[in-house]
Amino acid sequence: MEIQIWNLFNEALKKRVGIASFNRWLSQLKPVKHHANKLVLVCPNKFVLDWVKLNYHNDLMTAFHQVTGEEVLVDFIAHSDNNGNGNNKETPSPSQLALPGTERYLTGLPFINREYTFQNFIVGPGNQLAYASALAVTDKERLYNPLFFYSPEGLGKTHLSSAVGQKIYSTHPDVKVFYTTAEWFTHEMIQALRKNNILEFKEKYRKYCDVLVIEDIQFFQKKEKTQEEIFYTLDSLIQMGKQVVLTANSNPREISDLKTNLKSRMGSGLVVDIKPPDYETKRKIIARKCEEENAKITDDVADFIAQTIKSNIRDIKSAIIQLIASSSLLGRSIDLDLAKETLKGFLQNKLVDVTDIQKFISRQFKVSPEQLKSKSRARTINYPRQIAYYFCRKYTDCTLATIGSFFNRNHSSVLRALNQFEISLRTNRGVKDAINLLTQQFEKIYF
Repeated sequence: MEIQIWNLFNEALKKRVGIASFNRWLSQLKPVKHHANKLVLVCPNKFVLDWVKLNYHNDLMTAFHQVTGEEVLVDFIAHSDNNGNGNNKETPSPSQLALPGTERYLTGLPFINREYTFQNFIVGPGNQLAYASALAVTDKERLYNPLFFYSPEGLGKTHLSSAVGQKIYSTHPDVKVFYTTAEWFTHEMIQALRKNNILEFKEKYRKYCDVLVIEDIQFFQKKEKTQEEIFYTLDSLIQMGKQVVLTANSNPREISDLKTNLKSRMGSGLVVDIKPPDYETKRKIIARKCEEENAKITDDVADFIAQTIKSNIRDIKSAIIQLIASSSLLGRSIDLDLAKETLKGFLQNKLVDVTDIQKFISRQFKVSPEQLKSKSRARTINYPRQIAYYFCRKYTDCTLATIGSFFNRNHSSVLRALNQFEISLRTNRGVKDAINLLTQQFEKIYF
């Protein structure tokens, strides 16, 4: 890769993630291969590899696209795998027929995480139905169509949808798999309209696609033209017997600002709610992650992690990586004391109620609890109210209806506000940074 492009790429990354995060993690990456819409980066060790993949994978792809205009699949290797000579060994993907305008989807499956397979998915009571239905649609028989997974962030939707795409892609080379996100589908459609090639765009998804996997359907909210296009795309594929797999953070019928016919079509197959893992499932996840990291922890440490991290699977894995890093950097063995020191930010064993959150948000934004409960739609009131909803969902076990009762709102109003806020959280770096800061301040006070 040209040094100028690499420097521009690094500058784009700094703007996306901040200088501190870039210097700590991303400055250590080096390009080892770039061809055929694929960028391979070498990391100094497996710990950095895991952390970067977990936290910055999408930032890397987006920054590269900003600099070069090229969509790439970013893969990683550890320095020990590369042996310092750039000749890393890769397992070739099965070949598929490349059709005009579809090569990058058929040869690279952008956005997909290749480590998310059925083999390393931990099955428990909360996700058993989702796992079984995902495995079932990898056969050529369309038993559940469309198949729709929904849950809060970090409970395994992307793992299962990636596993579906990869299994079909590897076992049925004649089947053309398209794996994308609602955000990228929207982006492609806008570009097609601008370049006056919308017919090619329609044909690509309706004629050249056998299996379509789309993540984060809630991104289509309020995008009426895109909703119309995706409705006809889904309808055409399903009528032709092509498999469709969709994911979102809510049941399709509860996602606000979607057209009724689109909700109906998306919910016309099998809709599966993925629930948080129970204690036994969390213990299995912890054991598997420690095995992958070649780390040994005692039963009391594993029990501590399983009992105190109640948010999602992603946080459990992140906690283990932080614990291993602390052990390595401090030269201490992984014991219960180190776990309690390292994972303070994850602890949720102190009860926090909605009124605590209302008081905290009121202090931070200089608004009164009464204003948060008011009918005002002014941004100075609505924005902190949305953050309060988000914190209530994250730090309490209250239902949406119960949360709404504290703010003089109903279940649907809270759900709609949360959906809108979570989109901003994923797409707006400023909002994400603000929430990270508020989270640190909140946990410092209450945990």
